[in-house]
Amino acid sequence: MLLFAFYLLKVIICSGVLFAYYWVLLRNKIFHQYNRFYLLAAVALSLLAPLVQINIWHTAEAPAPTIKLLQVVTSSNEYLDEIVLTAHKNNFTTEQLAALLYLLTSGVFLSLFIQVFIKIRTLLKHHRQTVVNDVHFVNTTAKGTPFSFLQYIFWNDHIDINSTTGNQVFKHELAHVQQKHSYDKLFLNAILIFCWCNPFFWLMRKELNMIHEFMADKIAVEDSDTEAFAAMILQATYPQYRFPLSNPFFYSPIKRRLMMLTKNNHPKAGYIGRILVLPLAAILFAAFTLKTKTIAKGPVYRGKTITVVLDAGHGGKDFGAASLDGKVTEKDMALSIVQKIKALNNNADINIVLTRNTDVYSSPKDKADFTNAQKPDLFISFHIDASNSPDSSTYHSGLSTWVSKDAYSNSSKSKLFASAILQEFNINYDLPVFDQPNQSENGIWVLQSANCPAVLIEAGFITNQKDLKYLRTAEAKETIAKNVLAAIEKYAVQIGSNITITDPVIKDTVPVAVNKKTSQLPANTLYVLDGKIQTNAFKLNSISPNNIESINVLKNKMAIDKYGNRAANGVIEITMKKKKIETNAIFNTDNDKIFTKVENEPKFPGGEPAWRRFLIENLNPSIPVDNGAPEGTYKVIVKFIVNKDGSVSNVHAETKFGYGMDSVAVAVIKKVSKWEPAKQNGNIVTAYKKQPITFVIQEQ
Repeated sequence: MLLFAFYLLKVIICSGVLFAYYWVLLRNKIFHQYNRFYLLAAVALSLLAPLVQINIWHTAEAPAPTIKLLQVVTSSNEYLDEIVLTAHKNNFTTEQLAALLYLLTSGVFLSLFIQVFIKIRTLLKHHRQTVVNDVHFVNTTAKGTPFSFLQYIFWNDHIDINSTTGNQVFKHELAHVQQKHSYDKLFLNAILIFCWCNPFFWLMRKELNMIHEFMADKIAVEDSDTEAFAAMILQATYPQYRFPLSNPFFYSPIKRRLMMLTKNNHPKAGYIGRILVLPLAAILFAAFTLKTKTIAKGPVYRGKTITVVLDAGHGGKDFGAASLDGKVTEKDMALSIVQKIKALNNNADINIVLTRNTDVYSSPKDKADFTNAQKPDLFISFHIDASNSPDSSTYHSGLSTWVSKDAYSNSSKSKLFASAILQEFNINYDLPVFDQPNQSENGIWVLQSANCPAVLIEAGFITNQKDLKYLRTAEAKETIAKNVLAAIEKYAVQIGSNITITDPVIKDTVPVAVNKKTSQLPANTLYVLDGKIQTNAFKLNSISPNNIESINVLKNKMAIDKYGNRAANGVIEITMKKKKIETNAIFNTDNDKIFTKVENEPKFPGGEPAWRRFLIENLNPSIPVDNGAPEGTYKVIVKFIVNKDGSVSNVHAETKFGYGMDSVAVAVIKKVSKWEPAKQNGNIVTAYKKQPITFVIQEQ
């Protein structure tokens, strides 16, 4: 509705400018045919100009690329165990009420429009008509006659057609028929059904009706005999009854019609007034259709040729995931994406290699061996996600990225490459983007086996109707291709020239220039790592940004006072994170380990189906609606401890949405009496568990 309101506003502004021009330079001039078509064209231009958009692109240099290193999320089964509750709100928003009022008003005008046709049809049905030269002459004594509509002239039998005035009235109505004025009226009245809020369209309709009368009067009254014309009008004594779509003879300001019959315009002035419409139309067209847009000229990699291996997931006998109807497969969609990327690559310094260019099967190990044989600089595997959840067709949606676990040598650079990819998709993609890279607990063979930065992209959910519809379009494939190519360029430029550390845990963002050949630090800058001064042989690439606690920069006197004259060019102090003794457990006050990751997760009696059934039966989806929550999706995360005896404790919500959602979720979890406790190394242990519960509120 908001977009339609902006469109109507543009239409009103455009029509206002065009009508103002008509009022100042064209109104009450004798070139009626020109004015008629001007008003019709003004209505059409006002409606069409705001719909047309011609982009004028110009290139702007983009700033030096900086890739923000995003935190990595370790995947677990929490997402699959998510509970989604949907509730509907019956109340209308202000925008919906405004739309309803607008439609109701349009409905009223539409009913009046149809009513006129019904009345005219009734007259035709109950009165005699004669056809003369394709003109239907209808004899009647109805109020409002005589009038004309399309090829019909509805004549009032009380007027003698053989008299002088009667003959002039007939010529007048015949002129309306021959000039096809009814079509103008139909056009404008149809427009006003939907654009009834535009005052200038109503004024244009009024002026167009007057122009019709001027044109018919000129034909009906020979030699501008205004005395005969006045006598013709005065003889009519019938009460007026007007049909909006017809051309009633006894309607319109008489004085203005008489004036137009005797008016002689200066031909030169009239010509100038008409010719000035050309620059006005050009200005309006430019103002409403031409839009200036900037193309940010991104970084272009120029250097040693780099090889990028693109893998289309699955293939051959391995179909991968499939759409709900089984007609679309993951292997085909992934192949079309990598082929599009290769086709759009126009950088001669980037060599794109595909693991498969046809529908063939290769095992993950074969793909990894093929990839490493190419001696690649980057690797990307493309897949389409799927979900077996009951609500997967509408809820699970969007793009995600995956990298190898921290134990593998390519993990650090893979995170940086994934961050570059996500930055591009966050700017331009029509599906949601999960803006953090993921790591799989079980590992992903093609990622951890690659001898280079490697990222797996799940472009969307094939089981989601909205995702599937978008991913099948040419626009989606082109967008994915452009985003991936831009990320490759950005990563290649940054790694090839300098490194900018922007890990969120770092206190300061410090550009650190690195020698391209040796990856050694510049000799004129002093670097201190955990209190130890480093030599020029120190390699910055050996440090993972994820392991940095903080960076402190000292300059001038402060640096010299602390480290002496060797720090004249500044000091960069790097403090590394302290290694944790226990990475998968914490201790409570009783020195009992509470595991955050375990081999065997705590289980609800009856397994996951029973747990889901318990939550759905005990959670009221209308709670947030009853508490006034606005439309939206709210993902509540409840964290709790399952003790060794199976009891539940420390239940709390990590989210704070309010509207009763967090509290009701916590209350339901507390109702559970006993769980099957977690196990680690065969021993029963205390462990944390998280439960996502999503409330979806939709306007009805």
